[in-house]
Amino acid sequence: MFKVQSHMQKLLVTFLVSTVYILFGLLSIWAAIPPGFATVVWPAAGLGLLAVLLLGPFALFGVFAGAAVLNFIISLNYAGGEPSLFVSGMMGAFAATQALVGRVLIVSVIPAPVNFVRPAVVAKFLLLGAIISPLTGATLSNIFLWAQGVISDQDWFKNWVSWYMGDAIGIVFIIPWLLVFTPKTLSSHVSKVRFVFYSLITITSCTALLGWLVTKTEMEKHKVEFTVNANVLERALSGELSKVSDILQALAGFVRIQEDVTPSEYRVFTLDLLKRNPSIHGLSWNERLEGRELKAFETAMQASYEAFDPTIHFEVKGLDAKEDMGAVDNLDTHVIVSFIEPMTGNIKALGLDVYSQISRRKALDNAWSSHRLFPTAPINLIQGDRSEPGVLMFMPGGKTTGSNHSGYATAVLKAQVMIENAFGDSLLPTLGVLVFDPAAPSGQSTLFRQNLSGEDVEYLTTGWNKPAEDRAGFLAERFPLNEVRTITVGGHSWVLLQVSGSSFLYQPWGVHLLLAGSVLFAGLLGWFIIIVAGHTDEIEYQVKRRTRDLTQANSRLVESEYAQAEAVKDAERSNRAKSEFLANMSHEIRTPLNAILGLSRLGLNQEPPANFRDKFEKINHSGELLLGIINDILDFSKIEAQKLELEEQIFSIKDIISQLRDLFLEQAKAKGIELQFRFDGKLRPWLTGDSLRLRQILVNLLSNAIKFTSEGSVTLVCRYEDIDDHECLLVISVTDTGIGMSESQQKVVFDAFTQADSSTSRKFGGTGLGMTISHRLATAMDGNISVTSRQGEGTTFIVKLPFKLPQPREIDEFKAERARVRDNREGALSGHVLLVEDNEINQEVVGEQLRHLGLDVTMADNGALAVAATRRHHFDIILMDIQMPVMDGYEATRQIRESGINVPVIALTAAAMVEDKRKALECGMDDHLSKPFRQEEMYAALTKWLNASKSTLTSPRDDGKG
Repeated sequence: MFKVQSHMQKLLVTFLVSTVYILFGLLSIWAAIPPGFATVVWPAAGLGLLAVLLLGPFALFGVFAGAAVLNFIISLNYAGGEPSLFVSGMMGAFAATQALVGRVLIVSVIPAPVNFVRPAVVAKFLLLGAIISPLTGATLSNIFLWAQGVISDQDWFKNWVSWYMGDAIGIVFIIPWLLVFTPKTLSSHVSKVRFVFYSLITITSCTALLGWLVTKTEMEKHKVEFTVNANVLERALSGELSKVSDILQALAGFVRIQEDVTPSEYRVFTLDLLKRNPSIHGLSWNERLEGRELKAFETAMQASYEAFDPTIHFEVKGLDAKEDMGAVDNLDTHVIVSFIEPMTGNIKALGLDVYSQISRRKALDNAWSSHRLFPTAPINLIQGDRSEPGVLMFMPGGKTTGSNHSGYATAVLKAQVMIENAFGDSLLPTLGVLVFDPAAPSGQSTLFRQNLSGEDVEYLTTGWNKPAEDRAGFLAERFPLNEVRTITVGGHSWVLLQVSGSSFLYQPWGVHLLLAGSVLFAGLLGWFIIIVAGHTDEIEYQVKRRTRDLTQANSRLVESEYAQAEAVKDAERSNRAKSEFLANMSHEIRTPLNAILGLSRLGLNQEPPANFRDKFEKINHSGELLLGIINDILDFSKIEAQKLELEEQIFSIKDIISQLRDLFLEQAKAKGIELQFRFDGKLRPWLTGDSLRLRQILVNLLSNAIKFTSEGSVTLVCRYEDIDDHECLLVISVTDTGIGMSESQQKVVFDAFTQADSSTSRKFGGTGLGMTISHRLATAMDGNISVTSRQGEGTTFIVKLPFKLPQPREIDEFKAERARVRDNREGALSGHVLLVEDNEINQEVVGEQLRHLGLDVTMADNGALAVAATRRHHFDIILMDIQMPVMDGYEATRQIRESGINVPVIALTAAAMVEDKRKALECGMDDHLSKPFRQEEMYAALTKWLNASKSTLTSPRDDGKG
C-alpha cells in the first residue's frame, strides 16, 4: 500500500481519484441506452474500491467528492430533475461507504499484499469486492432515494437490481485494466503486461463490437416502430376528419334538397349525429344571402321559429370591430346562422352574421371559391370555467333544383377530443405528439399535444416557419427521432409531428441483459488472462533461475553433475506444473463455455421467434469467438512447452479445400473480393498426415488475407513436389491484393502477439497469435512458411509441408470406413445412455441434446455413482466426465472394466489436451470428446459406438439386480 503523508499528496490523491471517478461515470452515462439512462456497467465503483485498497482510507475523500459531483451533474444535465446538493452529497457518502466496506472485507480475509496471480485470491477478491460490497451502495442509495420520493414503490426493486448489477459488473470488468496501468509502488506487478494489455484490448474490442451491433440493430427496430406509429396516427386522424366531412355533406344535402326546413326537422336530423360524435360541439346551417334578401329572410325565419317555440326571437345581427354584437352592416354578402343544435347554450349565435367576423370571412370565402371543406384557425371553446382548443369547419353548398337554400353546413369541433378519439391506443406513452395549424399565429396554432412542454411546442411551431430545407435540421437538433405528416383538411392542411428525445421508444431490456452478460464475461476472461500471465511468468522465472544455478554449478567440478540433474528435474516439474495449470484452466473455462454454446444451440433448435433467434445467434457467435481465443492461447502454450502431438491419418486434400471454400466464400463476397482456389500440375487427392493442423494453418492464412484485403482477390494455389515413391512435398501459396507489409513488418510477422503496427490492431483486431501458431505448426510438421510482400500491392505466403503417400489398400479401407459412418448417420439413434457429469448445467444441456437424438438418459453425479449404476442396469453406452468429486472418470472406468463390463465408454470432458486423450484411452475408455463439442461430433461418436455396442457388446448384469 502506498503511504499518503504530506498535505500536498493528500490533495493530489483526492483530486486524482475524484477526477477519474467523474470521467468513468460520465463515460458510462454516455454509453448508456436511454430512456432512463440505465447503464449495464458502472466502472467507477471498481475505481473507488481499488483506490481505497491501494491508497488507504484517505482515498475515500476522493471517492466521496467524485461521486457527489457526478450525481449533481447527472441530476442537472441528464435526469431532467432539480439538482440537490444534499442528495448529491448523500450519494457520494454511500459510494464512499461501499468502497470502505469492500476494503475492510478484503483486508480482513486476504493478507497484504494482494497477489492477483493466484486463482484462490482472485475468487475471494471478486466475492468480497464485486459481489458483497456492492450490496451496500445499492441498498443505501435506493432506500434514500425512495424516502426522498425520487423512486416509486413499484420501481424500487427494479432500480436496486440495476444499480447492484452495474456496480458488480463494473468492478469485475475495470479492475484488470486498472491493474495494468497501476505503478509498481502501489500494487503487485502484473506479469507480462504487453500480453495482458493486448489480450484485454482484444476482449474489450470484441465486447464493444458486439454491443455496438446489438444496440444498432435495436435502434433500427425502434426507428421502424416509430415510423409505423406515425403512419397509424396519420391514417387515424385523416379518417376522423373524413367522418366529419361526411357528416357536414349529409347536413348540407339535407337542407338543400328541401324547399323549406323547419327548426324541428333540423333538430331531429342533427341530434342523433351529435350523440354519436361527441367531438362535435355543435352543428349549424349558415344561409348565404345577398344584402337585398336579408329583410325577407329575417321575416321568414322569425315566423318559422315562432311556430317552433314562441320564446325564440330570430333577429339578424352582426359583430363590430371589437367583436361586440349589434346591428348588421349593409354588405353585399351575409352568412346567417339559420339553424343550430344543440340550441341550449348556443341561442345567442342564432341569427348571427358570421361574415361580419373578419377572422371567419377568409375561411368562408376560401370554402365557397374552392367548393371544399375549409377550417378556421384554432379557437378557444369555453366550457364553464375551462377552455379547450376548437375549430370551425365550413362545408359550402349551393342551391339545388327545388330548394331556396345555399350556404354552409358548419361544425364546431372539439379539436382535443376529436384527435384523442382518433389516436386512441396508438399514442405511445413515451412519445411527443403535436398537431397544429401552420397558417395560424404560433401562439394560437396548437390543436393537440402530448408529452411536450410549452417550451417544446414553442420551439416546434416557431421553427416550422424556417425554410423547408432547414426543418429537418432543427427537428433533429432536439429530437433524434421525428416524423412529419401533413393532414389534409378539405382545402386546408394541418401538421402532425411525432417526436422523441431519445433514439429508443422504450427500455430495451433484452439488449441490456445481453450487454451485461458480455461485459461480465469479458471481465472474467480478463482476470483469467492475468492469472495465466502470472503463472507463465512465474514458471519462466523458475526456469531462468534454475538455468542460472545450473550454469554456476558447472564451474564446480564435484557438484556439477548432481546440480545439473537437479536443475533438469526442477525444469521438468515446472513444465509439468505449467501443463497441469493449462489443463485445469482449459477445463474450468470450457465447462461453462460448453453450457453457453450448448444452451444457445438448443435455443436455436427450438425455432424461437425472430428477435430471440437473433439474440441466440449472437450469443453463440460470441461464444465461438471466445473459444477461438482460448484455443489459440492453449495451442500457443502447448507449442511453447513442446507438448504438441501430430496425428497420422489419411485425408483428402480436395475435402479440405472444399471446406475452406464453404467457410470463407460468404465472408469474401461480403467484402466484395474474389476468392479463388486451384490446383497446379498433377493432383494427388489422398495424403497421410495431420489434416487438422494443415487446415488450421490454411484457415489462419486465408482469414488474414481476407481481413487485410478490401478490393481485388485472394487466391490459394496447391501443387506437389515429389520427394520419393512414399512421400511428397505439398506446396500451398495464399496470395492477396491487400495492404501489404514493409520489410520491417515482414521480419516480425511470425512473432507472438505482433501485428503490423498498433493502428492495424485497432482497425482489424486479432490477438496476434494466428501467424505465430501457423509458423510453429509448420515447423513441427517438418515444413516451413515464408512471406513476400510489398506495401499497397499485396502479400504472398508459401507453405511447404511433407506428407506421406498412402497405399491403394489403405485408401480403399479409409473410403469404406467413411461410407459406413455416413450410412450409420442416416439411421435413427436408440439406446440407453449413462451420462456421468457433476455440473448441473451441463447435465441439463447434454441430457436434452441426447434426448433430442432419441436416446434414453440416466444421470450420475460422480464416478462412484456411475460404477454402482452399471452394476444394477445395462447401458448401451457411457459418457464419462473426468474431473469429478468422490471418484474421477479414470478410476470409475478402471472399476467398470475390472468388473467385466465392456460397454463403450466415451470421455466427455473439458480436459482437451493431447495428454488427456491418451490417458483416457489408457485407463480403458474407447473414445474422447472435448467440451465444448459440436452436435455433429457427438452424433458421429454415438453412431459409431452404439452400433458397435449392439453388434458385439453385452453387459454381464442386465437383469436389473444389484
